Amino acid sequence: MDIFFLILASIFTAMLITYFYFLSKLKNPETIKIPEEGNLADLKNGKLYYRWFLPKEENGEILVLVHGFSTPSVVWEGVIPFLVENGYKVLVYDHYGRGYSSRPKVKYTKSLYVDSLNELIENQKIDEKVNLVGYSMGGPIVAGFSEKFTSKVKSVSFIAPAGYMSLHVSWYQKLFYQILTFPLISQFIGVVAPSIFYGGNSTLILSTEEDENHVPQNRLNEIYSEQMSYEGFTRSLLSTIKNFNLFRDKSSFKGIGKLDLPCSVIWGTSDETVPFEGHKEMQKDVENLFSTVVENAYHDITYSMPTKVARHLLNFLKQI
Repeated sequence: MDIFFLILASIFTAMLITYFYFLSKLKNPETIKIPEEGNLADLKNGKLYYRWFLPKEENGEILVLVHGFSTPSVVWEGVIPFLVENGYKVLVYDHYGRGYSSRPKVKYTKSLYVDSLNELIENQKIDEKVNLVGYSMGGPIVAGFSEKFTSKVKSVSFIAPAGYMSLHVSWYQKLFYQILTFPLISQFIGVVAPSIFYGGNSTLILSTEEDENHVPQNRLNEIYSEQMSYEGFTRSLLSTIKNFNLFRDKSSFKGIGKLDLPCSVIWGTSDETVPFEGHKEMQKDVENLFSTVVENAYHDITYSMPTKVARHLLNFLKQI
């Protein structure tokens, strides 16, 4: 029995040492240096990093691109050129806790994300209706925004939107996310192994068709590694898992289905993060949904197949 407790004490001590070692390596988020081409908006809960991409003639409509759970606005780099070339003014930003934005010590609820998007739009003095595009977790965010601030929205587009996952993800995925809601365990994992939240660019490895406009793997790795090095990144992810119902958030989609707003969705059949089976459910919740299905595409479709994503968006926008 004494040996058993000695082993337990040794393991616990080793974990504590490991935890505090990695914690000491995290940098102060106040020291984040933003790229010269971007800016910070001072909002209620902190500073939000944003960047505009403008066409030669700045009289086009506005597209606001809202990224997902962990990888920041770099995911849009392959899509943006197509949109700008077709005359759209494009606004991208990093959620709180991600990329170059602040890491406020708040609950990362759906309302936080919806309201920060609204605050950014007001900060930028946008007085025209915008076209919203939400990727993964960005899906329920733009849906929730459209419900709450309908008068500010012209159209809504979804890319493999979170919210339709609970019936279709594997049991071990559910178990993994459940474990991450336990305070001590999640805190340890978040500090020691933050890369566990990064899925990489699986489509480029597994797909037989490579998009020459994809965001390079080294570019994704560079940005992701940089944001992981600052305190508050994994804290924001863990708080989101706990306070934002990503697995089953159909309410906003049903709500937007009742609004007179043009909606579209693009989804990959091989998506394992937000399984493609959710596509059928979404079609029931949102009538007259402009839909594109991409065979053999995974959840990273936005940055691994940006040409198809951009064509889908442009075809949809031309019809409204």
